[in-house]
Amino acid sequence: MSELSFADLGLDPAVLEAVTAVGYETPSPIQAQSIPALLQGNHLLGVAQTGTGKTAAFALPLLSRVDASVMDPQILVLAPTRELAIQVAEAFTTYASKFRNFHVLPIYGGQDFFPQIKGLRRGAQVIVGTPGRLLDHLRKGTLKLDKLKALVLDEADEMLRMGFIDDVEAILAKTPENCQRALFSATMPPQIKKVAQTYLRDATEVKIESETRTVERIAQFVLPVYAERKLDALTRILEVEPIDAAIIFVRTKAETTLLAEKLSARGHAVAPLNGDLNQRQREQTVEDLKRGKKDIVVATDVAARGLDVPRITHVINYDVPYDTEAYIHRVGRTGRAGRNGKAILLVTPRERSWLRTLERATNSPMEPYELPSPADLQKMRIEQFESQLLGFAEDRKLAKAMAMLDEIAERNEMDMAMVAGALAVWMEAAQPGSLPLEQPEALPVVSAAPPRDRKGGRPGGKPGFKPGFKKGPKAGAGKGFKGKPAGKGGKPAGKRPPRQSDAKR
Repeated sequence: MSELSFADLGLDPAVLEAVTAVGYETPSPIQAQSIPALLQGNHLLGVAQTGTGKTAAFALPLLSRVDASVMDPQILVLAPTRELAIQVAEAFTTYASKFRNFHVLPIYGGQDFFPQIKGLRRGAQVIVGTPGRLLDHLRKGTLKLDKLKALVLDEADEMLRMGFIDDVEAILAKTPENCQRALFSATMPPQIKKVAQTYLRDATEVKIESETRTVERIAQFVLPVYAERKLDALTRILEVEPIDAAIIFVRTKAETTLLAEKLSARGHAVAPLNGDLNQRQREQTVEDLKRGKKDIVVATDVAARGLDVPRITHVINYDVPYDTEAYIHRVGRTGRAGRNGKAILLVTPRERSWLRTLERATNSPMEPYELPSPADLQKMRIEQFESQLLGFAEDRKLAKAMAMLDEIAERNEMDMAMVAGALAVWMEAAQPGSLPLEQPEALPVVSAAPPRDRKGGRPGGKPGFKPGFKKGPKAGAGKGFKGKPAGKGGKPAGKRPPRQSDAKR
């Protein structure tokens, strides 16, 4: 499969030209298996995780079979969230860029009906939308499916989890009998199997064992930290990591705003992303991240579903996710399209037993993350201050400033070192933290290893076992943030972290 090219798959020349322009070279496993089956007109049942290239796997072959001269909907894609619907619509637009008079229309809730109705009346060959809003248009008669050639259910298990499965079946029932259907899902629960058996008879099955593929380009790290020191740990991570853009995951909508405010106060270009924001605000936040106006987004799982921003180099799990699929989805926001990424998980004492389960889900162990020692951090801050200071040495105002300071020094019988020091202290007073005068506080170090019972064994329900934290080495005792971990902890047992009743996304 590695030697197969997109040119070998039989795609329409216009689609192949667009793929070449994008820079795609070789198809991913799910693309290599799905594209030929869909080109032949077969139903398709695909099982694959996010980040494996599913969108191109169905978009490229289905576009190769449309009649661009017909303005009626020929391809309908159902997506569980507005963000994913927009992302898929953008992908279709890119892949159809060489077609003339071709339209892709995203339809989702939270947006006025009028522009959607206007777009449907104008005509669009591809419709991408969320089940609820699509069903509304079908009931109003503003969306007609009589000329539909293909329907795709993207992330079907997520639709089931979000309670959309009845809407999905209602839409499927309204599609033409000869309509080609494709269903993609990370898992195959019974209700999804039932839908597949009903509407995708004799389907070609494609199953990609993608857990390791999802994270194979992502370096995963874990940092044990006490809950009350998580913000301090996060601040230092953002200070020492070479971040282009990052997404920080939390559990609740309220926490996205709270954490974003705290990071903004520390000088970061950051914005929250949650379900309480209106659609225009959410779209603007994603656009700001893409264009570099923001470098950090603090998001919940649902708000960030489908988020695909190439410049995201880091994913930081500020809160441990509720399940393994959520974790895979989170870390899949980086390391996409052949790029490398880095994922860092902050884990508190009561959550560290969840680590083994996450490692099994990704088939990839997490390395201990080493924060810099206070001395190393202080040295780094001084070097950064020096670099910034020297950056003003070529400023055109420098000569005037030096002349003014010479006069002040002579008038007050001060040497220039004292004048410079007074300026630095003044700057620190105006902008606290701008001058690295004090060595930073050492954060308490905790072990990533699960606690042992009184006989030194691993926890396993034995009498007398009490969960607790084994004290780690003193802060700064490791080898710093550049290299090698100070020590390797044992592997934790796999338990779920406790749920929070108010953790609404």
